[in-house]
Amino acid sequence: MSVEADRQASVDDSGLAAQRREVYEAVREIAEQRAVIEQAKGMLMFIYGIDADAAFDILRWQSQQHNVKLRLVAEQIAKDMTELARTTPPRNRITHDRLLLTAHQRIADVAARQRNGQSEAGD
Repeated sequence: MSVEADRQASVDDSGLAAQRREVYEAVREIAEQRAVIEQAKGMLMFIYGIDADAAFDILRWQSQQHNVKLRLVAEQIAKDMTELARTTPPRNRITHDRLLLTAHQRIADVAARQRNGQSEAGD
């Protein structure tokens, strides 16, 4: 390979590396934006007892109603709900604590029922 060909290959490699960095950063940014939207959706789902689609519809409605980017609406809701939880704990905090601390037991119970159901079905 000639010196010129080596130099061109090096330039091509550095250009490819730069493109990869740009793609990586773009994907990372999209993932971060999506994460805050998912957090806000989860909060709305919990508070209002709605499904993920309805929670997203609320975020989209607020975004469109007030001409504010959906991500910004989600960030504000997540921030405000977190602050509200810190300053005014829910009355049912003990119930929430119990659910959190015993989740593994319910998972084990479901797994045991599935195993029993499968073994009974196989008999």
